[in-house]
Amino acid sequence: MIRKISNNVYMIQYAEKKAAAVTFGNDAGSAVDAAFGEKKKSALARAAGRKYIPRGEDDAKLLDLHKVASESPNKWQFLKTNRNFLAGLGVGPHVEIVVQDSLKYVPVPRTPQYREWHEKLDLDEYAGAASWQITFQSELFVKLTLAPNKKTESLEVIDSFFIRPAKLENGDKRIKEYYISAKFSYQKTVKEEDCIKLPAFDPSDPTKYPVSIIHVRDRIPGQVYSSFGMWWGTEKVTKIANRVPDFYDATLDNGFFVTHHVEVPDDYFEKEGLDDSEKEVLKTNVLDGIAKTVIGAEKANKILFTFPKMNINGTVISGVKINPIKNTVNDEAFLKLMDSINVMQSAGHGVRADLAGVSIGNNLGTSGKELATSANYMQDYMTHWDRELLLKPIRIAQKIDGIEPDKFICVYRISSYTFDVTPAGSPENPKIP
Repeated sequence: MIRKISNNVYMIQYAEKKAAAVTFGNDAGSAVDAAFGEKKKSALARAAGRKYIPRGEDDAKLLDLHKVASESPNKWQFLKTNRNFLAGLGVGPHVEIVVQDSLKYVPVPRTPQYREWHEKLDLDEYAGAASWQITFQSELFVKLTLAPNKKTESLEVIDSFFIRPAKLENGDKRIKEYYISAKFSYQKTVKEEDCIKLPAFDPSDPTKYPVSIIHVRDRIPGQVYSSFGMWWGTEKVTKIANRVPDFYDATLDNGFFVTHHVEVPDDYFEKEGLDDSEKEVLKTNVLDGIAKTVIGAEKANKILFTFPKMNINGTVISGVKINPIKNTVNDEAFLKLMDSINVMQSAGHGVRADLAGVSIGNNLGTSGKELATSANYMQDYMTHWDRELLLKPIRIAQKIDGIEPDKFICVYRISSYTFDVTPAGSPENPKIP
């Protein structure tokens, strides 16, 4: 395929991967701008009478972040690592003890009563879904449904994409109602009649409503209605990283790896008796012939023979010249960029890259001791308050139902044995003789 780029500059694209540049005359040095551009964001929707609080511009913030994460080769892996440490090995009963002035929660065997209650509320499913919500935006919406006897019938995690808090009115200090609709995030404004409205859970009277929304969130200063994930600050650098594969994709598909430069004299196609249209036909045929000569790996090492004219003093009369062009795309620069951005992403997620299975630079491996130390750090220092968000709705249901009131529902800690690391007295140490 031949594309005219500018005056006397043509691009021949072949095999969908490579191309030859063909120039005429002396003005062949103009560059082709293949810069990546971004679409402008639409203006903020200001729908009159809207009674709920949107999530960002056009109520699309969560969807935009999901797109950014999905276009990244490792963003979801960072998020999943946070989620895995947050959820641990699931939830269950613990007892509270004090060891050397430190408060600890020690797991105890599950009683038949607890097991039945755990399975009824499907707390394994709940913990998995809730931990993803907290990891993504540091908040959690749970629909608490009570049976006619005012015992917990179900705990259902509501995806934050589809729920919005009602606006505070008349000096209210707490949210009293929530709107639920599958149209949220995908429409600028959703009509009130297209929403299900549910009251907010009342902690002063836990069984006041048969169905209510428990909303727990990281109460970040200035965030009156909602929270946001700390990793949201990596959005811009993630977008930059996501452009690197886009560049390579565009380069390969659009033929910006120019492999040959063919120089043709200005008067090469000035044949006597040809009008302009006939000259264009001749030009197309000649350029197609040149392209077929240099295409593809399957025709590698093919030799092009030319027979230039020579005048009486032995000087070559200028004719068609085909010069191979070295590919000067510098992969090293892009790899360094990706490494730097992965470091920033790792910091933004509060998780070491090796724990997420993301290699940076030449760090192809990490010792078991380092991984164990990193894993312990994640659980002991980086998950406590997020786990409190995860556990609060369960503890509310536990209190309503009177399930083992002397026990604390906690997250089971992830632990594993590592040679030369696990203390001899640890229950994880297999005590191999």
